[in-house]
Amino acid sequence: MVKETGTANDPREAYLEWLAMEARLLRIELYGDVYYAAREFTPCGTFARDYHFGGDWKSKPQPSTRALTVLRAVGVEIPGDDA
Repeated sequence: MVKETGTANDPREAYLEWLAMEARLLRIELYGDVYYAAREFTPCGTFARDYHFGGDWKSKPQPSTRALTVLRAVGVEIPGDDA
């Protein structure tokens, strides 16, 4: 489902949009079939699991705190960004 939110310059919304497309493309890359791209298939039990499931996830930095860092790291042009 696509939802236009009217907050095109909100880094959190941009990060969520980017993550959704990144996950879709990674599923195609890993599994070689666009069938998986349209599904919400996600691996379980990888080495990253404990980051979210190894205790109180609310005490860890929230996703919005890394939105701009990740977007900058992958080369997204951010409106008004001087970093």
